[in-house]
Amino acid sequence: MAKKNQVVVFFIILIGFSSIFSCQVSKKAVGSVEPKIVNTDTLELKLSPESRKEFEYLFIEGLKQKSMGNVDEAIKLFSRCLEVDARSSATLYEMANIHVSKDDYQSSMFLLEKAVQFNPENQYYRLLLVKVYQQNKLYEKAAEQYEVLSKLVPTNPEFSFYQGALIAMAGKSDQALSFYNSLEKKLGYSEPIALGRQQVYLQMGNKPAAYAELEKLIKAYPSVSKYYGLLAELYLADKDRVKALENYNRVVELDPTDGFVHLSIADFYLEANDSAKCFEHLNLAFLNSDLELEPKAQMYMGILKAGGSILSEPRQLQLIQSLIKAHPKDERPLTFLVDYYQNRKQIVAARDQMRKILMFKKDNYPYWEHLLLFNNDLMDWNAMNEESQKALSYFPEQPMIYILKSVGLIQQKKYTELLSVIDSGLVHVKNDPKILSQLYTYRAEAFYYLKRYNEAFDVFDKVVSLDPENYMALNNYAYYLSIRGERLAVAEKLSAKVVQNNPNNATYLDTYAWIFFMKKDYQLAKFYMETALSKTTEDTAVLIEHYGDILYFLEEED
Repeated sequence: MAKKNQVVVFFIILIGFSSIFSCQVSKKAVGSVEPKIVNTDTLELKLSPESRKEFEYLFIEGLKQKSMGNVDEAIKLFSRCLEVDARSSATLYEMANIHVSKDDYQSSMFLLEKAVQFNPENQYYRLLLVKVYQQNKLYEKAAEQYEVLSKLVPTNPEFSFYQGALIAMAGKSDQALSFYNSLEKKLGYSEPIALGRQQVYLQMGNKPAAYAELEKLIKAYPSVSKYYGLLAELYLADKDRVKALENYNRVVELDPTDGFVHLSIADFYLEANDSAKCFEHLNLAFLNSDLELEPKAQMYMGILKAGGSILSEPRQLQLIQSLIKAHPKDERPLTFLVDYYQNRKQIVAARDQMRKILMFKKDNYPYWEHLLLFNNDLMDWNAMNEESQKALSYFPEQPMIYILKSVGLIQQKKYTELLSVIDSGLVHVKNDPKILSQLYTYRAEAFYYLKRYNEAFDVFDKVVSLDPENYMALNNYAYYLSIRGERLAVAEKLSAKVVQNNPNNATYLDTYAWIFFMKKDYQLAKFYMETALSKTTEDTAVLIEHYGDILYFLEEED
């Protein structure tokens, strides 16, 4: 659905502050998570020079730890600050901010109420308290804070508008209406008051009054197009599509460059299943460079998620190209083009677009991984080697790049270089057994093809211990053992586990059959090889060769 053209009548504001040190002292200790602040309202003692110096050191260290992300250490330091000065509103505020970042709104509310009590004229403490009250659904208390804020900062009329919205959110509709009416007498008629009152009428279920409020606003400001958009949405909600479209068209007449209204009209025709008109207004919105990308992207993705049947493939492509034209410095429209080609199995075209993205967005790791996976799909090992090296220059700590580079080097039979790449990759892998298992698998493969067989089998043993479900590694290990006629009992056990968990994989069945062949159990070898041949849909040359060897030893020469 399109983002609607509406006026926001309520905001949550969080503004930074200037720390103010308070100067009373308490001898009572404070806990490190939720301080138990004593009642110090009547204390008038000044901090000694030593205590003040200690306090300032602890507070600065607390700020330092907080900025470094060490919030638990910061809380400890701020708690020690409160042991020195239990009335320090700045410390209480900093601790509250930390609890807000942890979504602990109960603890932060307790701390902020104390901060406001000790420093009632600091507007930033109250603004954060408003946010906390809202999170705790204490809307009436939040409204009370805005009432105080409007007196503290009389030059900011928005505080009064927020107060009215919170009174309504508290479910006090009649009180909210009275508040807006008195506010109008004080400040005069204005959009925030009219829209705030309209929302209250809707909350009360008084639709006629809500319509009348918008009509009054339009009469007062007939050239402001967005009010017609709001009226259109109200009619649309009441399923009066004729009047809704009339008002949408009025917006277009007043402001043809309003991208939001074209999204709304496109949504209107989308619901009516009128693909031609839907596309027409979508394209006008998408070509509008003044309209942000986000609402366009949301609507485009919403249409695709719903099946996208209203948009033909050429129209989808045109919409993406319109986005690219409107937002030439933003790579996200190009990602839509990548997805478009990828979904249609046009991997070369998808890769070309991903390379364009990386020309001006090299610091995005997922883009690099996407490109390397395209190289893998295309089996373009030269590109894999070259572009994985570029990716490593930006993200040397990403193990997936080492894995994909290893795949390319195996295919190119560059085994010595592969061992060097794996050594580098292992430096950046912590304790992820899946990733370690992959890298050690490629190391074992390199050792095997370099004819360092004992080293290869030692590494395969490590792979099995790291990830007993790495069936590709288990299969290869078993096959290499069988080829060399070594430890056939171990090979059979490994291969049996692989086949048991992958009964329809022809390659794994071939390995199992070949192990029985090497053990001279030709009947079982024949059974599993015939099963493998019945499962494969690919090139069967190797399997047929193995099958021929088995039949020969069974003296079934014909």
